[in-house]
Amino acid sequence: MTRILVVGAGGFIGSHLSTFLAAGHEVFTCSLSGQGTARHRVLNPDAPDFVGILSELRPDVCINCSGAANVSASFLSPLRDFDLNVARVVQLLDAIRASGVDTRFMHLSSAAVYGNPAVQPVAESAIVAPLSPYGHHKRLAELACAEYTRLFSVPTLSLRIFSAYGPRLRKQIFWDIFQKWKANGHVELFGTGAESRDFIFIADLCRAIQCLLEAGTFDGRGVNVGSGRAVTIRDSASLLLANLSPTAEVHFSGNERKGDPEQWRADIAQLRSCGFEPEYDISAGLKETAQWLKEQA
Repeated sequence: MTRILVVGAGGFIGSHLSTFLAAGHEVFTCSLSGQGTARHRVLNPDAPDFVGILSELRPDVCINCSGAANVSASFLSPLRDFDLNVARVVQLLDAIRASGVDTRFMHLSSAAVYGNPAVQPVAESAIVAPLSPYGHHKRLAELACAEYTRLFSVPTLSLRIFSAYGPRLRKQIFWDIFQKWKANGHVELFGTGAESRDFIFIADLCRAIQCLLEAGTFDGRGVNVGSGRAVTIRDSASLLLANLSPTAEVHFSGNERKGDPEQWRADIAQLRSCGFEPEYDISAGLKETAQWLKEQA
């Protein structure tokens, strides 16, 4: 049984992943909230004792689900985004090095490192050209992972996650649509609606991480994590609204939002080679998401 430490277990991905992995592994968690227990450590945000936690728990794998995940906020406060998405990753990597534990490090990166790719689907070999501080910082964290693998023999793997969604996600497009629909029934979004994303449902994301834990190569590389399918923003928004209210409609302002790419679709050949196939299409995923959203109302 693998001993796994999930850092940032209070967030959207971290909370789902901790529960999912606990079915077959020995899972420990740490986050900025909650109460300290035998399985959970509460971090000091100003001086997290990662060396102490790693030395005590000695996990086989450390999965970093912490960090900021807001492109717009990264323009408003790039230093905070750097601290959470780069400095915190280096702290974890150096804690593994300093503690001398035999721990593999899995970093949750983002497809934002690609920026607005010219060729679809996007392979890991594509040029990285981030459009936002968030994307740049995710790329810097990937480079830090590769550095610690090459220079200090810390096994690392960076997951370039595309557009993850599902229950408990209280931000990003589907939460935004829900909030606008709930407020007055009028939903207007940025862009034209023709923009596309590769949406991956949270249950599939957890399964993808499981596959990479079992068969991924921890040599400092990045690997795409998505569904391998592209869906337009108009179609995905309409699907969600159809589950919320049959009469609701979505409109688009035509205005671009800084940092947003036009098209995203992942080439997931590397992920598939580890045994992954998505189980949820966008309709099934949004049906579950809409049910959770209606419960929040």
